[in-house]
Amino acid sequence: MASLTRSALCVLSLGLIAGYVDAVGYVELHGIFTAAMTGNSTTFGIALADGDRVRTSAVGTVLGLFFCGALGASLLRRALPAYRHEWLWMAGLLIVAQGVHWSHAAESSSRVETLLLAVAMAMQGEALSRFSGVSVQTIVVTNNIVKFADNIAGFLFGLWQGKPGFTLASALPGLGWGGCIAGAFLSVFAREATSGFFLVPVPLLTGLFFLWPDEE
Repeated sequence: MASLTRSALCVLSLGLIAGYVDAVGYVELHGIFTAAMTGNSTTFGIALADGDRVRTSAVGTVLGLFFCGALGASLLRRALPAYRHEWLWMAGLLIVAQGVHWSHAAESSSRVETLLLAVAMAMQGEALSRFSGVSVQTIVVTNNIVKFADNIAGFLFGLWQGKPGFTLASALPGLGWGGCIAGAFLSVFAREATSGFFLVPVPLLTGLFFLWPDEE
């Protein structure tokens, strides 16, 4: 498989996983994201200003866990043979999160689940952010939207100059954005279809581990 095609599949898959896990976490944690720390940081500031101690504590906990997860993931990456091994660790965290979820009442959530989801998303964000030379962050779509819009503008400008050119590399930020939306969309049906919804991304993470070679 060509390197660029593999990168496109990886970006799309990781975007889908991030959107899925973030949406599941948002529902389970009652409006707190496990991947979108920009939204959480804004919410934290508002809750702090409003004196909402409960909300401040809940969102602050997720922010702190995400930071610690990123720190731990960075240390782990330095000890692993290749960064793709972090995807297996993520799969393991989701499996443990599923076990924790099954251990308590369906209507309640657990701080342990919060920890596991936040750390898993931090690991994804820290593991890989360049694909075939293109910078794409798979857990933060804001920058991807801006980059994708810029790439389309470049294509339109080139078209006007008689030099059209839009490559698969130009579409990578858009794939990350679209994957996130698709993951969130699928999470709704997964939660309705099975109690084991934390396990849905595990086969995809395992497949990515074998798809992505060490040398890249």
